[in-house]
Amino acid sequence: MTFEQVYNEYFSYVYNIIYARTLNRTETEDLVSDVFFRAMENFKKFDPTKASEKTWICTIARNRLIDYYRSSARTRSVLMPDDDMKDFPVEDDYNIEKDDINKEAHRLLALLSDEERELISMRYFMDLKNPEIADKLGISSKAVCERFRRLLKKLEGLSDKKLLRELLT
Repeated sequence: MTFEQVYNEYFSYVYNIIYARTLNRTETEDLVSDVFFRAMENFKKFDPTKASEKTWICTIARNRLIDYYRSSARTRSVLMPDDDMKDFPVEDDYNIEKDDINKEAHRLLALLSDEERELISMRYFMDLKNPEIADKLGISSKAVCERFRRLLKKLEGLSDKKLLRELLT
């Protein structure tokens, strides 16, 4: 696979992973650009015997998100939440504003902590299994199960159960 094919195949996927964590369109676009720039710089080093392209690009995205949240230069108070941007002329490429499920997903993700959004991202966007999540977080699989149980209970209290089922399938 060429880098162009990796980019075309996984751009939306990486965008969704990062947006689910930041909930800010401008920040997401910057981070996604950075992820693919880093991927392009290191594409010759990519070894398909060690991981798939999807796993490789997700690892770059996750590491970039970790850097983003650790950055002392980043201050959340300066960022404008997407809710405040509704009056700005921004194209809604993904029809987020027109789809009730997307709106509900955005609302619920905004109510979660960064750690909870990371868990959701790893499970539902990156399609990782509990042992893989446990390995990345440095915790046991049992701890991952317990965190998901608590998170799902929290989400049930925040949302209509029918919409929540649609979101998680």
